[in-house]
Amino acid sequence: MHSQSRQTSVALQGPSSCEETAFRDRYEVLRTIGRGGCAEVHVARHLLTGAEVAVKVLPKVKRKLALSEPEVMRSLDHPNVIQLFQVIETCEHVYLVMEHATGGQALKHIPPRGMRQEEARRVFRQIAGAVGYCHSQGVVHLDLKLPNVVVDAAGTCKLIDFGLSLRVRPGQKLRRFWGTLAYLAPEILLRRRYEGPPADVWSLGVILFYLLTGRCPFRALLRSGMVRRIQEGRYHIPDRVPSQARRLIRSMLSMDPARRPTVEQVLQHPWLREGEEASPCQDGEPPPKRPDPAIMAALVDLGHDPYEAWVSLTRGKFDDAAAAYLILRHQLSQGAGCAFKGRPERPAHPSSGSVLPRRSTSELALRPCPSCRNHRLPEEAQHTGQKDLRRVSLTGTDLRWLLQRIPAPAPVPQKPSPSRKDTSTGQPKAWKRVARRLATCFRQLCCCEPCGSKEEDSPGTREQKRGRGRVRVAPM
Repeated sequence: MHSQSRQTSVALQGPSSCEETAFRDRYEVLRTIGRGGCAEVHVARHLLTGAEVAVKVLPKVKRKLALSEPEVMRSLDHPNVIQLFQVIETCEHVYLVMEHATGGQALKHIPPRGMRQEEARRVFRQIAGAVGYCHSQGVVHLDLKLPNVVVDAAGTCKLIDFGLSLRVRPGQKLRRFWGTLAYLAPEILLRRRYEGPPADVWSLGVILFYLLTGRCPFRALLRSGMVRRIQEGRYHIPDRVPSQARRLIRSMLSMDPARRPTVEQVLQHPWLREGEEASPCQDGEPPPKRPDPAIMAALVDLGHDPYEAWVSLTRGKFDDAAAAYLILRHQLSQGAGCAFKGRPERPAHPSSGSVLPRRSTSELALRPCPSCRNHRLPEEAQHTGQKDLRRVSLTGTDLRWLLQRIPAPAPVPQKPSPSRKDTSTGQPKAWKRVARRLATCFRQLCCCEPCGSKEEDSPGTREQKRGRGRVRVAPM
């Protein structure tokens, strides 16, 4: 286990190897937030948008186990399931790029004697809703526990860690006997063939018990004592737990898997339905199924083709374009909008084979390049950040926007003001004159022949038709 963790750390922090460049060219590792089993979890920065993400690194020591988690997560899209942004696979590792829940584990937010009834109901409804969604998609988690529930900045619970998850068919029997002891169902400890959904429901019962009491239902000094208590189903619910919540816990912690309710039945329990009408939107809304125009416009600014990004999303590719869209959508859901949090950083170890798109447009949108600092943009472009106005400083850029935004030259009335700045618009008069000259020069460039008289403009001459055609194309 320790050797595998060292290999993972070397992959992210050690010398760059050719096969790991695919990750290092896209993300910068900031810190490590978790180690366990054969995987590590790091906080990294997405170099293109500047957003912080969580990266789970899976070594390909056990190939089937390493590749099952990304395949499961590709098919899950729920507000209470951690969002997968990108999957990067190299010769030695699989990188799962996900949203970073800044609130940490839900376990840290539980008081010693448990949560208040209303808060416990809200949290458990979100967790059970995520599990019910997974079951509807044919996925069983098999490692449900409070350390695998995190909280984002908005206070929403997210289900994480699908390393032990499986795709199952209705009625399918399993023979996987692993997990966290305190949350394991008795049929797993007895090494019997079992169904996945009832085993998840048992774990949900343990979670609800912990939310309301601040401790696990099965406790013992030795591991053997805890195993015995789980196999016998011996636990005590404190009197401070509401009676309806007690009945719900007992039904989920039933020794007979066939007597346990389904997750859908749990969500319909009267105790969980209390206060549901008072706050109908507390569980969040499912993500939109159509592309967001604002996010698509931001993708153009980042150098991505919006159509290719949406095709990648619909086909479940989770590549660079899909990651950019999903990260921007996540920022929008967190209230950050589509504005970038910081200037995208260049990779620390660039390579000639980098697949990152060119980001000159987005860099200019965030901060002018050093060579252009002496050429100030108009204040409208600096304050509003309009894409077309920013592109004035780009060489070789189509200047047709001038014909749309600059009005025809008209005599400007003289104002006896000593200042050379227009106080009504806040823009220098010199800039307006330069813009008019650029527009005039551009009109002249659009026509090879000089404009003639009315007699020379009669239809029929080839030169005139070609000139009119160019003038029509320019303002499009």
